[in-house]
Amino acid sequence: MRLENKPELRRFFLKQRMEQPRAEKAAADRSISERLLASTVFARAQCVFCYVSTPDEIDTHGILRQALAEGKNVCVPRCLRAGEMRAYHIASLDSLRTGRFGILEPDASAREVPPERIDLIVAPALACDRAGYRLGYGGGYYDRFMIRTPAIRAALCAEGRLLERLPRTAFDQRCGWIFTERRVLHTDEKQ
Repeated sequence: MRLENKPELRRFFLKQRMEQPRAEKAAADRSISERLLASTVFARAQCVFCYVSTPDEIDTHGILRQALAEGKNVCVPRCLRAGEMRAYHIASLDSLRTGRFGILEPDASAREVPPERIDLIVAPALACDRAGYRLGYGGGYYDRFMIRTPAIRAALCAEGRLLERLPRTAFDQRCGWIFTERRVLHTDEKQ
């Protein structure tokens, strides 16, 4: 693949994701979730911060339900203003409401969770590279959030969107783990 910049890559992978057959996507999503749920990073995490997937993203609803069933402290993002995201505790997926960008978020009564309390961040990715860098949607929400916490960082990524190297900036934050439907990559020995 010879796409040279992030906007081109975003357009390419968004189009590719939209064209993926639903049954194929569902099977891949299940495999990715199963790999994360079977991992030691998930097992050891007492507090999990995980994105709430939209229908086109890798499905995290099963991950969130399992974390809740295991009694983990589960928090999900709420986007406040341009580039700012915070973590809020949920006790059930039923407490989520449609928020900014049409994404399900915790309701107004949810308790904020300090970033330093989080053990594991599960981040979305349009694509990832083998060094652990992810291509998001371009708002920098996760990069800004990751800077504020020592938590282990994991990205969920379809195998076909795992690249050798993504374009990156000094601002981009690296994930120590990448989960695809075929494998688990540990990219950072510090995590």
